[in-house]
Amino acid sequence: MATERRRVPRFSAHVKATIKPAGASSAIDVMVEDLCVLGCLLEDATTLEIHQECDFAMTWKGRGVHTRAVVAWRGEQGQVGLEFHNTDPANQQLLREVCAELLTKPLIRLSDHHSQSD
Repeated sequence: MATERRRVPRFSAHVKATIKPAGASSAIDVMVEDLCVLGCLLEDATTLEIHQECDFAMTWKGRGVHTRAVVAWRGEQGQVGLEFHNTDPANQQLLREVCAELLTKPLIRLSDHHSQSD
């Protein structure tokens, strides 16, 4: 099994957000499953294409996070990975605060029947 390598930890989010593709007149609602300070994993974002630029927005405890993003990859089941770009310092700090309140996602899936030593 290959080891997953990441520059920063990712966190389980399960929060609503909006994406406005470049040139689009309206935003689409999406669900953020995983979040980190460098990007996020969206569920059911089938209208987005790889390398497509967009504006990402979400609200956390009444504060709005806004940043530019680009679609880094697409999964076969409608998942999309966004990479945040040119995030200003205030939004970068808010992303850090949001992530600090979320649960860290493990790098590998743990077995349902892992052993414990006494």
